Amino acid sequence: MKEEQGPLNQSQKKTLLKFFGISAGITLLVAFIIVVIGVWSYNTYIYDGSSKKTEESGDLEQMTDKEKEKHELATINRTIAVFGVDDDEVRTDVIIVVNFNSKTNKIKVVSVPRDTKVVWSEEQRAALKEDKGYTQYVSKINEMTAYGGMKNIRKYTMNELENILGITIDNYAVVNLEAFRKIVDTIGGVEVDVPSRMQYSDPYQNLYIDLQPGVQLLRGDKAEQLVRFRSYPRGDEDRIVVQQLFLQSFAEKIMSPQTLTKLPQFINILIKDLTTDVSLPQIMDYYPYLQNFNIDNLAFATLPGEGRMENGVSYFFIDTVKLPEFIENIFYDREVGKTNDMAEDSQLQTSAPSEGTNLESQEPIIDKSVSIELLNAAGVQGLAGRIKDSLEGQGYQVKRIGNYKDGEKPTTIIYAKDATKGEQFKTYFKGAIVVASQSITTDIQIVLGQDYKVNE
Repeated sequence: MKEEQGPLNQSQKKTLLKFFGISAGITLLVAFIIVVIGVWSYNTYIYDGSSKKTEESGDLEQMTDKEKEKHELATINRTIAVFGVDDDEVRTDVIIVVNFNSKTNKIKVVSVPRDTKVVWSEEQRAALKEDKGYTQYVSKINEMTAYGGMKNIRKYTMNELENILGITIDNYAVVNLEAFRKIVDTIGGVEVDVPSRMQYSDPYQNLYIDLQPGVQLLRGDKAEQLVRFRSYPRGDEDRIVVQQLFLQSFAEKIMSPQTLTKLPQFINILIKDLTTDVSLPQIMDYYPYLQNFNIDNLAFATLPGEGRMENGVSYFFIDTVKLPEFIENIFYDREVGKTNDMAEDSQLQTSAPSEGTNLESQEPIIDKSVSIELLNAAGVQGLAGRIKDSLEGQGYQVKRIGNYKDGEKPTTIIYAKDATKGEQFKTYFKGAIVVASQSITTDIQIVLGQDYKVNE
């Protein structure tokens, strides 16, 4: 475990933020803020035309193949954990791990469900006993800071993330909800297609959610309601899907010329809301991971697993069978992506892969042998049947049709066991969202939303 860095003063924080692109601008926004503001502010305020070259450590010729691979990965990868905390700053409300790869030019963002079940290790229990005078055996991952204290986030929460993913996390950043609300307000709000009626009240957390479905401009307080709503059929899993839908809309807004002029305001907003262990000498370490970044190489995934009840408590259980392949695809990727001089007019991908998606390629795979289920959530009688005829006319196999059990939806969502195969259907359902899911019983499940008229 790394030792904690001393706290940065206000001046140091400002210098750090100017390069680091407000790296913890709230977990949902972090990747785009790092990419956009990080490169911009580095070149504007810090970069002097030189770059830091890391010295080789040890004699590579004396290393085994495994040791060489480990050494190479440590050189080309940097990983940061970013946490969004609730208003009382006790629990980590949102958890993501961002991996930067300077060799592939990719940034991969992994969402970790806050309800992930944690069995505290003997080392963690002993540390908690020493720190707090009591111990804990089982909890959700977002509760580890409640037991161990936010100041010990590296000792408990980050240690657990490293145990789960089998990696070393270089740095962390913690941002509160106030920063999230301010950023959204600063860019004039974000237009989002709210997928369903959202109502929730929790006076203890001072959390009141009241959103109508449909396309609307969400200011800071309403955007917070959207990303914090949890009353979904699949709980935290569906919550992450909605968070990624919001991130797509946010990305389009923050990448616009009108928003880029407001980047200096973001720095001032977050300067007092950022807690990080990134030291000033580490600033230069991140530049190689950003200088050739292309937005097409930004990808999202969610830890594989499923939510279910255990002893009256709702947990997210990691799929330990799928986890090794997931880790390999995220942290050991070797396929080089695009750089800024390889593509023009780069745009954000319109899908946000989730639940263990293979992120090595985002190109759609045309496979007409996939089994398909069509569910009507548009409120139009006979729609699924008409779409079935249309797809079968194109050579696809529709296994069954029916009505969506959770009512009408404004947007068409394509659930796919393999997200790359789900992408092929966006030709027929423009504007649809592709979500990777292992819980569906067919290869593809298409939930037809009220936007179907645009797609026909």
